[in-house]
Amino acid sequence: MSLQVNLSNRDILQAYQDVLNSRGIDWVMLAYERGSNDLKVQATGSGGLEELEEEFSDGRMQYAFARVKDRNSELDKFVQINWCGDGVPEARKGLFYSHSTAVANFLKGSHVVISARNESDVSPALIMSRVEAASGAKYSAHKEAPRRFEPIAPVGTNYVPVGRPDIDSLRRPPP
Repeated sequence: MSLQVNLSNRDILQAYQDVLNSRGIDWVMLAYERGSNDLKVQATGSGGLEELEEEFSDGRMQYAFARVKDRNSELDKFVQINWCGDGVPEARKGLFYSHSTAVANFLKGSHVVISARNESDVSPALIMSRVEAASGAKYSAHKEAPRRFEPIAPVGTNYVPVGRPDIDSLRRPPP
């Protein structure tokens, strides 16, 4: 058995493209076929992050790809969630990092990648806060009152002249 993750299932590519192109679903969950490194589509849905949150299982390694709407920019953003539950056997946990990287290379276009271990890591509020923080569109200028104009004041100084040097005495050779 190879240690590499197998992403060759056609259903994976089709579900991924359906999420990307907004064709009826807004998330896909990938999981391993029992006892192998072959990934398959575990579930898809159109109920948003709340529905997706229910699909994670404590004893499994799973990967999710979801479309969300950024509240700041009103643009669609894509989130990849790499889940390694606390109940996953230690021997399988060793594969998680390399498989997560391979899945990320397959699921191109993710704006945010989240590694999760328990339910608190995949709460919709946390995921949306990460998306908003990563969006770069946290504009608040339209919500602020204009500031009163204050002219620029001259800069002061603490310099005190110590006198005028005698150049002629400095030019003369020492006696």
